[in-house]
Amino acid sequence: MPVFSENTIRQVRARTDIVDVISQYVSLEKHGKEFKGICPFHDDHDPSMSVSPDKQIFKCFVCGAGGNVFSFLQKIEQITFPEAVTRAAAMAGIDLKLPQSTGVSPNQQAWNCLQSFTDYARYFLDSQEGEAAKEYCRKRKLSDEILETFEIGWAPGSQRQDRFFQGKGWGRDMLVKTGLLQAETGRPVFTDRLLIPIHDRAGHPVGYTARTLAAGADIPKYVNTPATPLYTKGDLVFNYHRAKPAARKAGRVILAEGAMDVIGLSKAGIREAVANLGTACTETQLELLRQLQVPVHVFYDSDAAGRKAAYQFGKKAMAAGIPFVVVSARGLKDPDEIFQEKGAEFLQETVERTISFPEFLLDYLAETGNLENYEEKLRYGEEVSEAAWKLLKDFEQPAFFQKLRDKTGFDFSVRKQVPTVRSRPSQRRKEKARPPLPAVRQGRKRAEEAVLQVMLSSRSAASRYREEVGFFDDPACHILSLYIYDAYRHQESLDPQSLFDRIEEEEAQGLLADLMARQLPENAQAFFDDSLGAVKDHVLGQEIDSVNKRIQETDDLEEKSRLAQEKMALVIARHQARNRKEG
Repeated sequence: MPVFSENTIRQVRARTDIVDVISQYVSLEKHGKEFKGICPFHDDHDPSMSVSPDKQIFKCFVCGAGGNVFSFLQKIEQITFPEAVTRAAAMAGIDLKLPQSTGVSPNQQAWNCLQSFTDYARYFLDSQEGEAAKEYCRKRKLSDEILETFEIGWAPGSQRQDRFFQGKGWGRDMLVKTGLLQAETGRPVFTDRLLIPIHDRAGHPVGYTARTLAAGADIPKYVNTPATPLYTKGDLVFNYHRAKPAARKAGRVILAEGAMDVIGLSKAGIREAVANLGTACTETQLELLRQLQVPVHVFYDSDAAGRKAAYQFGKKAMAAGIPFVVVSARGLKDPDEIFQEKGAEFLQETVERTISFPEFLLDYLAETGNLENYEEKLRYGEEVSEAAWKLLKDFEQPAFFQKLRDKTGFDFSVRKQVPTVRSRPSQRRKEKARPPLPAVRQGRKRAEEAVLQVMLSSRSAASRYREEVGFFDDPACHILSLYIYDAYRHQESLDPQSLFDRIEEEEAQGLLADLMARQLPENAQAFFDDSLGAVKDHVLGQEIDSVNKRIQETDDLEEKSRLAQEKMALVIARHQARNRKEG
């Protein structure tokens, strides 16, 4: 992983607008000098995230998330700080000269190998040898823009590939590791096929799915990369890295079966589509979908296999608490065929026609079961009603249970004790609204935050607090103070934005964003003095409480007398401090 200089980080930060970046993930509306939007880091319904273009920070006043542009990218993409700098630079159109680093990923060579092969296949698609493949692409209405977006290419014959591999100097071990050579035979895995790259969640190339142009029962239509250290089919979601921003902006993600389905949806202008590559959705894939923090719209083929896959996905998603609906496409083909035969507008309309999972079950389980059998009818009703209680809104339930009664003759509207997905805590992130502190603790926390607010712009204030008090009671305040003290050890003034780049603890990042969003009073010195006095008052109060407790616990009269004197001294000190403050 590259390590960037402070100067490079400052340049990227200065040329990146946090509003532009966040608006790629969240719809923002202007409110006065700031922008507001739904916070993507907790189950937010009323916009609670504020974005300041002046201060270049974001802050959620419910879950506490906050930071600068790098913090946001790290948090929402779940990437490292260097990756966030690289991503921000790309968004701002900055060409970073990546420095050499000992922290290069052990997979970097393999990624480079696969990217080179992708570029090689792209070249061949545009060459004379790729003309048949290019004609196929034209028939499938794959525009140049689509070919470029998905990096679709043509894998030539084995002799061509052998010369290419030799020219690159790649050994057999590397080519087997990347899935370009068969381990047993040493022959290329992909020959004379249309090549569609597959990437991991961060956008690194890890494998391919490749389609033949030849017809014949003895030739598999698709060949995929074999299992490799980089490629485990059940760990990957096709197009995930491209679809993330579009999904968050659209407020949904379309889940299709295969790569061509996603490409078909993209041809219709639907960019928020991904695919689980024809596998039964795994726990890893479910977690990736959960992290998008938007409802899943399941758009599988409408044949028996596709409906069974939708049923299996629905059971897993319901158990995991992931919100989802099913695209109603009965009698239609897969997304790409719909686009081919009926066009973009019809496909767009189809995607909008969704039904709830209970509605899907109402038909699907009736088709696959035997409702003439009493026991099967009961099982059918119980499974459908359980899904209805979990997933349907209260006003939707009466009409739905009437449909279920019409099918079974039984009334399943008497609710069983089943947990509801709608009432579960958000699964989007682990952030929760923090429990309120006791009043005394709240008072000290407010005073400590006020002290820190001044310390951000005053080295002398930081030194004075450290000498006169020395510690912070609140954990987030304590962590942030350590970063502030460390910064002042190396420089006279402090750039709060640079602190975000160093702080790893999320609560401290959120606190810093909160403090930066506050307006410092004009008389900062008096504000600091009052806040410092309030902290000292709380400290003395805690010490008095501690002495009182020790007095109650001891039976030694001499010790009681000594503690009483200690308490008196503390009470006098506190009284004098309050008098000075009032004077």
